[in-house]
Amino acid sequence: MTIQRAEVNWAVVGTGFVSQCIAEDLRLTSGARRYAVCSRSAERAQLFAAERGFTRAYASFRTMLSDPSVEAVYIATPHATHAALAIAALEAGKHVLIEKPMALDAAEARRIRDVATARRRFAMEAMWMRFNPVYRELVGSARAGTIGEIRSVRASFGLPFGSALSGQWTAQRGSSTLLDQGVYPVTFALDLLGRPTRIRAGGRVREDGVDLTEHITFEYDGGRFAQLSASMIEYIEPTASVSGTDGWMTIPAPFWAATEFEIHAGGIARALGESNRIRFERQGNGYVPMLEAATDAILDGQTGHALHSLSDTITTLSLIDAIRGAVNTTPAIEEETR
Repeated sequence: MTIQRAEVNWAVVGTGFVSQCIAEDLRLTSGARRYAVCSRSAERAQLFAAERGFTRAYASFRTMLSDPSVEAVYIATPHATHAALAIAALEAGKHVLIEKPMALDAAEARRIRDVATARRRFAMEAMWMRFNPVYRELVGSARAGTIGEIRSVRASFGLPFGSALSGQWTAQRGSSTLLDQGVYPVTFALDLLGRPTRIRAGGRVREDGVDLTEHITFEYDGGRFAQLSASMIEYIEPTASVSGTDGWMTIPAPFWAATEFEIHAGGIARALGESNRIRFERQGNGYVPMLEAATDAILDGQTGHALHSLSDTITTLSLIDAIRGAVNTTPAIEEETR
């Protein structure tokens, strides 16, 4: 159903760091109104609303969903809650934009898709990287042959967010470096080389099943490959590159939210000695392009977006499921050395 007016009333679920960034960027998003925020704590919800210009504050998700003025919901809660909250919102007639990962696995993502389809509501994973102008330009340029035939990809996202035994990461919350950080390198490889024919992977997994690091190789026909890695306990240079038969492109850290990239192409002397740097200005915290795309799609009566469809999300999660199966699950963390 097409909304007849030029605004979408957004509700944000959760008051953590991502929700704070989203709230700031909603202020910069044409057609978006900061309407409601929901937290388990009434005090936190009220403070968040007052500080960031939201009209309503809720301490109950179900009560928020019963508000007919709420039209679209941004879900920024722990991973394990995403699918259930998204399905509840869709069944209440709301559109949903779900912080990545949309779900813990491909099966959960399919359930979200089925409900969104049945309810004819917009549903999308918040893979903001795919809406970043720099990322779109790089992928488009590489696909157009700027560096010849694409032969290989490298991408990493490793930052020490905490210690290996951090109590804030639990299996119950769906904590996972593969789902949180690894999804970006995996998406990068998919966009430039497509689905691999073979996956090799290893990593470190705690006794409770929380994965901490991964190193992954995607293999393709004709000798093409992608080398990917992710960690939430150590640095792995968070940059990316794509190489071809006539040159290469590099994206500086953090590659998923970069404002520029470089092209090295031509003969060896030229490729080594010269580069073409492409720059774009960042809008807000970097979420604005995605929020504008989602808001416009909702206003246009669409149920998805071509830049990141539900089919794309299911494909990515299917690969993540396969990577998880390939990683050595022998417990690697017994005691942290002091």
